[in-house]
Parts: sequence; C-alpha cells; structure tokens
Amino acid sequence: MRKFRHARRLRGELMSEINITPFVDVLLVLLVSFLISAPLLTLTLPIQLPEGKLEQRLPDYEESILAVVNKNLQIAIRDEVYSLQSLSKSLTNNKTFWEQKLPVYLQMDEQVPYGMLMELMLLFKNAGFPQVGLVFKKDSR
Repeated sequence: MRKFRHARRLRGELMSEINITPFVDVLLVLLVSFLISAPLLTLTLPIQLPEGKLEQRLPDYEESILAVVNKNLQIAIRDEVYSLQSLSKSLTNNKTFWEQKLPVYLQMDEQVPYGMLMELMLLFKNAGFPQVGLVFKKDSR
C-alpha cells in the first residue's frame, strides 16, 4: 500500500518541504517594480521658492550687517560694493572695521546661483560671524 504525503499530516508530523516558487515569484515582482520606479524617484522637479510670512519680530537691520547681492554677483554692504574676493580680503585685513558680534543677513536676487550663496555664507561664518541668515520676499497675501 502506498503512503501518501497527506497521511503524515494527519498523524501530526511536521512537513519539512516548503514550496518556494510563490515566494520567489513575489520577490521577482517586487524587484522589477523597484528597478522601474527607482530612477523616477531621483528626478528633480521645477520648484518656485515660497514666500513667507514671519509671525515673530522682524530683524533689526540697523543693528546688523545687510549684504545685498545682485544678479551680477556684486555684493553691497554699507554703501560699498564688493566682489567675493574683495570682501574676503576686507574681512581678513580689516577685522576692526567688521563688528563680528552682529548678525549678517543675506538678501539675494533670484538669479544668483546657489553656489554663490554657500560661498558667501561660509565666508562670513569662517570670518567669525556667529549668525548668518537669509532675507526672503514678504508674502503678498
């Protein structure tokens, strides 16, 4: 008489044979879907920087340093115009002229590259200014 596999289950014995075909099928489907969707997640979307409404106090520009950068990458501070290199030299050579306890606010044109923003922020931070912030357009709503 032939013994059937089902007879083992009826007697309470554990079956050590596992059918992994459905498991492999599910894993392959997940792998393929991940490979298709992963490149789509890295695409950059065109964004527009938001306007903001500051609920707290506005910064006092009279007791701070306001650096205005135009689209030609000219930096205007206290009625003087600098380039990035001339500002760097002025910060290192004229330490008595620059009050390093004052906060620095950067007001930049929309067309100024992000690299320029980072260079300017690092320039002020490395010169010893503890606070460097950004000025944004006031919300028109």
